Amino acid sequence: MARRSTLRTYQLAARVWLTAAFGSLLLPSDARLGLWLPLHLALAGAVSVAIAGAMQNFALTLSAAPDAKPRIVWTQFVAANVGAVLIAVGHPAELGWLVATGGALFVGAAVVLGWLVARARRIGLNRRHILPFAMYGAAIVAGLIGGTLGAIIGSRAVGDAETWLQLRRAHLTLNVLGWVSLTIAGTLITFLPTVLRIRMPAWRGAASGALLVLGVASIALGLGLDARPVAVAGSIAYASGMLGLAWMAVKAFRMPRTWPVPVAAKHVVCALAWFVAGTLLLPWAVADGLAGFRRVFLAVFVCGWVVQTLLGAWQYLLPMARPGHPDERRRWLAAIETAGTLQVIALNAGVGLLALAGADVVPAAGARVGAVLALAGGLVALAKAWAFPALGRVPVLVREHAETWGA
Repeated sequence: MARRSTLRTYQLAARVWLTAAFGSLLLPSDARLGLWLPLHLALAGAVSVAIAGAMQNFALTLSAAPDAKPRIVWTQFVAANVGAVLIAVGHPAELGWLVATGGALFVGAAVVLGWLVARARRIGLNRRHILPFAMYGAAIVAGLIGGTLGAIIGSRAVGDAETWLQLRRAHLTLNVLGWVSLTIAGTLITFLPTVLRIRMPAWRGAASGALLVLGVASIALGLGLDARPVAVAGSIAYASGMLGLAWMAVKAFRMPRTWPVPVAAKHVVCALAWFVAGTLLLPWAVADGLAGFRRVFLAVFVCGWVVQTLLGAWQYLLPMARPGHPDERRRWLAAIETAGTLQVIALNAGVGLLALAGADVVPAAGARVGAVLALAGGLVALAKAWAFPALGRVPVLVREHAETWGA
């Protein structure tokens, strides 16, 4: 399968998953198990499938490797999606064997993805870009372990409540701070300069990458074994690595730039700001046993960091992956800029209110307002991810933002 075709196929499935995640919020609370179903559809479905497709594409591009055989790519795609479906059905139905089967398929998909990334590195002509490949490898390992823990927890094989809670915390850490965040961190090194259309800034990121990897491993180990000092030390290392990544973004924005900042970059930078805020809070939260931090974690890391990064990346990646003349792509990108600043402000204001409500700084009414704002911003971005080809055929939308993309 050609790499652009692979990217389009995976991102199409990811958009379906995220649309389902938003739609599941309309179900009664008991039917969606509170926030469990929307989170599963967003993280295990949309984010994980999008990552699997983008990681293959970036690995092939960075290494200048030939495309993999279609049957291997399709095997990974089917295993990832079917695994997520089985978990989504099995957990609400309290069918442990179905959850375990879905988890096994998800882990198998991660193994195939690891093979695809390692193959690109092994046979590629370009031997540079060591750090992104190292981050991808660490992310896949985190996904393998996190997925295995999830399958064990979901299979109802763990009877002790305290052990179950410890494994659940390690599972969440490895999936959100490991599998997803390490992938995003490794991708931003080249993706952010690409979206800004600047030269890559000089940045020695090996230490930052190592701190992020060591940090997430220590946090997961400490939470899984109830060794709080290990988890606290890991969270400090993780925050230190994050600051290095943030410095890379600062250097990118200080580079000479010809074009205005597009909405995709605005989302990514705001997402990175939430990542900074969340990781700086982690040492105190972990030291306190994560008591009362769950709602803040979900608002900051899941909504502000992970989902926002995905939505922002789509505002650039989807038009670039669609077949068409370069002029046509510029029109799509220009049309996506419509109301872009408003969607960024709404989403991030909403995340801020949700985080403050999670920390009991604002009343419950603030959480409801935050949810409405975050959903409004997210839905606008998701709608553009679906409708950008049609938007690009509206001349007034293209002309309004022609200076951003030269349309």
